[in-house]
Amino acid sequence: MEYKNQSLQMQVYRTMKQRLLDQTYVNGQMLSERTLAAELQISRTPVRRAALQLQKEGWVQYIPKRGILVKGLSMQDLKNIFQIRTALEILAVRLACKHISADQMEVLRQTVQQQLFKYKQTQAAPDYQEFIRSDTEFHNTIIIASGNLMLRRLIEEMRDKIKRTGINSLYSRRSRCAEAAEEHWRIVRALENKDTHEACQAMDSHLGICYITAHDYILRHTPALAADTLPTESLPMEGMILPPELEEPVSEAVHEH
Repeated sequence: MEYKNQSLQMQVYRTMKQRLLDQTYVNGQMLSERTLAAELQISRTPVRRAALQLQKEGWVQYIPKRGILVKGLSMQDLKNIFQIRTALEILAVRLACKHISADQMEVLRQTVQQQLFKYKQTQAAPDYQEFIRSDTEFHNTIIIASGNLMLRRLIEEMRDKIKRTGINSLYSRRSRCAEAAEEHWRIVRALENKDTHEACQAMDSHLGICYITAHDYILRHTPALAADTLPTESLPMEGMILPPELEEPVSEAVHEH
């Protein structure tokens, strides 16, 4: 791989970030600054700068004269991410129940039908990256349908963290893609029926299962956490009630193009 653009640091950063997201680089792995520079056919300086930026974001630890240590999610990180995501996506599906368009509803149906066909009907090993893309489209369609631009921006700011936890959840067991597709279908049916309570419960349940499976995967692949246990409090936010005025879309609506 050879980089010729001016912003070498940004290109190295993006390459490393993608490898962290798809778990080409795994928790506890020590990356060599020299080896990365040779692979990317660049000097070590942009590699070091990219690593320092990733360190600020909590992805790695740069250790002078040793290398770049990949850092996994802590249990507290995982819990915090899912608490915030669950609150935001329950709000999104609640608003979408009132305001989703026919076109958006059709996108959801087709997305989940494809998921069910690919992952429920086959015994082949799942294509996790493909499912992550499909999963992102599913959740983004609901978020856009909420009509709340600020909500969309808040979730977008968490996108990389959400993808990282999603990969952990999917890797927890081979059947997880098919299970997630079934959970998505329950959400679709609730949206079709304009059943706000069921839609919120379905989203709550789906994200709760994602949390538990991601927790299980991290626990099994991080020996130092073997003594840890699942938090006793429930992450799902079932029954969350919003004042009527919060169920209306904001004036700055978002339209899918």
